[in-house]
Amino acid sequence: MRYLSFPFGLRLCGGIAIASFAVLLPGCAGKAVSEPATHPPAIEKPKPPAALPMWLGNSERNFYGTGPWLDGQLKIIWEVPTGSISGRFHKDPWGGTSWPGQPSVEGDFVYFPSADGNTYCLNRADGSVVWKFKAKDSQKSTPTIIGDRIINSGLDHHVYCLNKKDGSLIWDYETGFEVDGSVAVVNDRVYFGGEDHNFYCLTLADGKLVYKTPNVGSVEGSVTYKDGRIYLSTEQFYLYCIDAADGTVIWKSLIGADSDSTPAVANGLVYTAAEDGVVRAYAQADGKLAWQYTTEGGHYGRGSEHIGIWASPVFYNGKIYIGASDGYLHCLSADKGELIWRYKAHGPIWGTSPIVDNRVVFGDKAGWIHVLSADDGKQFSELKIGDNINSTPAVMDGRIYIGAFMGKMYCLGLEVPVDKAAPTPTPPPRVRRRQR
Repeated sequence: MRYLSFPFGLRLCGGIAIASFAVLLPGCAGKAVSEPATHPPAIEKPKPPAALPMWLGNSERNFYGTGPWLDGQLKIIWEVPTGSISGRFHKDPWGGTSWPGQPSVEGDFVYFPSADGNTYCLNRADGSVVWKFKAKDSQKSTPTIIGDRIINSGLDHHVYCLNKKDGSLIWDYETGFEVDGSVAVVNDRVYFGGEDHNFYCLTLADGKLVYKTPNVGSVEGSVTYKDGRIYLSTEQFYLYCIDAADGTVIWKSLIGADSDSTPAVANGLVYTAAEDGVVRAYAQADGKLAWQYTTEGGHYGRGSEHIGIWASPVFYNGKIYIGASDGYLHCLSADKGELIWRYKAHGPIWGTSPIVDNRVVFGDKAGWIHVLSADDGKQFSELKIGDNINSTPAVMDGRIYIGAFMGKMYCLGLEVPVDKAAPTPTPPPRVRRRQR
């Protein structure tokens, strides 16, 4: 029997067109040759980093942590009290963790800055102290983990490079004033801004000065690195874009108020906020203002602790999330700055709000931790752990690491509600023996 070929894999057999891979119909002689179906190669989704080694995860400030989440309520897994210390500019003793510090998490350990003057390394399993490094005053910045080193800073004007294994000092660099923000490390260079109005670039190997850009203004937040450029906000009302190679200013834009935020860079825009309660977005290319959003009670150019913003904007799925002193967590459209939803907390929100697997996590100054839906602000859980939470939580493997000012460091988790947990098996009835 002869086969006549047709388009699209059809053949004629006995006047009947059949697919080339089908079994032959009765009365059709010969053997059918099956043609194996071809499937495109499976593409695995990239796995998220297994660590949270610096402020908001990386030097671009856009990795917020990992799940998985449970559906239960927050509970304390462990807690660690810190000491306290008085300093030149705070006669009252400070302890716990302060703004803007976020714990760093890597492997079996949690590293965090404390207002008691120590940088701590804790065991993730139980919170036991592995080592601590004592500085001269309160430590506020998030430790930056690079290989076998940790870089940290605070109120004592020093930037410290420590041995990750035991906390011993490798080098330290003294600036003219406080360094609250965390460093960005790219290609063995260390970038940061100080409250002495300078922007710095040091070598990672030995802490030597590569260059210093003077007179940018006091920098309280961290710096953001993106595509060879550094972005930073200052107390002197400006947002800067700086060439990381040599420290030259590419552009600067007037914010109009004291800004403590770490800029978020995404979607062709640079997002920041200020103490006048206004969130702003600027074109990444030239710094032109794209939009601004005023929180409740905010007023352009008039800064106040009662209306201002100390948190940093977080970009996630085309939206900007940021807390403010008005007590609201605001969710805005990233392209236009329009309000999508807002959630009222128990107090002002100074810490930044990381988002992991569509859940927003943040603390407020009334001492509560909140977990919300990133879509609509619906609350999943909340828990009061301290009297003043103004630092930023770290989220890894569904655990939340967060400290309270004047208090403790906590590890929180979500526990499955009793009604959703596996039922306890009913034991068989006991057979009573007849007494003789």
